[in-house]
Amino acid sequence: MKTRRYKVVKPVRFFLFIMISIMIIVFAGYSLLNISQAQAASAYTYERVVVQDSDTLWGLAEMYNPDADVSYRDIVYDICSVNDISAEDIHPGDVLFIPVY
Repeated sequence: MKTRRYKVVKPVRFFLFIMISIMIIVFAGYSLLNISQAQAASAYTYERVVVQDSDTLWGLAEMYNPDADVSYRDIVYDICSVNDISAEDIHPGDVLFIPVY
């Protein structure tokens, strides 16, 4: 039985094909991992809270996430980013969405 031998006629073209194929596979894999991480990050729910006179962001973070594995600093950051506010920007009567982990 005779075996066939293949010869690369244009090595530069073949090399470019292999490199582009590898890049596509790597970027597709990275995109799939990134999508699954984004879905996992958005898996928590939000509690709608009306700010009272003595409320602080730290107090709200502790109140709605007493057993969280995340630091309260990260929770306060998430509250600020979700509600598009700064930590000094809350007033009584404001409505905030607090992430519950």
